[in-house]
Amino acid sequence: MSLNYESTLAYRFRDERLLEIALSHPSQKTYATEYQRFEFLGDSLLSSCISKYLFKKHPYAKEGDLNAMRASIVSGSSLSKKAKDLNLDQLMKVSPAYKKNFGVPSANMLEDTLEALVAAIFLDSDLECVEKWLLSTFQRELESVLFRRELDNPKGALQEWSQIEKAGEIPRYRRIEDSGPDHKKSYTVEVSVAGKVLGVGTSTSIKQAEIEAALDATKKIQS
Repeated sequence: MSLNYESTLAYRFRDERLLEIALSHPSQKTYATEYQRFEFLGDSLLSSCISKYLFKKHPYAKEGDLNAMRASIVSGSSLSKKAKDLNLDQLMKVSPAYKKNFGVPSANMLEDTLEALVAAIFLDSDLECVEKWLLSTFQRELESVLFRRELDNPKGALQEWSQIEKAGEIPRYRRIEDSGPDHKKSYTVEVSVAGKVLGVGTSTSIKQAEIEAALDATKKIQS
């Protein structure tokens, strides 16, 4: 197996036969049984590794939030896109008949081949190595899911940060200004952690002003 394959995948195989199996779609029939077994194992490894990372990264996130974050990363559309990023659509081998009738691999085929590749890397190395490869390969998606979580639930994200970084401190919200006529009043709220003001938000409702303050705080923390 050409080392160019391994360069594209950012992994050097000791046993190139494992890579051969992972890239050989069952339509070829050469490694059909092994490929499907690899797919089964890779699916479990991918879900487990991403779940473990999210569990540790977000120790105060609820089960529903963790499920949503994981699903956005290990969903079929996400995996098929990642497979294309890794050029698996060009690297995987399909039968001449499939290539003649359908041309390019389908999204499901790409997803399956990525899962088979994960298994191949694990079998060629160990759990620690495949975890590092996955976290590096999905780094952009993992950062993106954190950003979306902050947008969807900035108060929860800020509290999670303060619990971890500020020894269990919780954000405190304080209304500092009311403005405008009674029928169209605006409220300004500041949020502080451990006595330090981190963000300020203004809205026509106190609840939304708190959300805006938390969002302001999370943006400042990131920068």
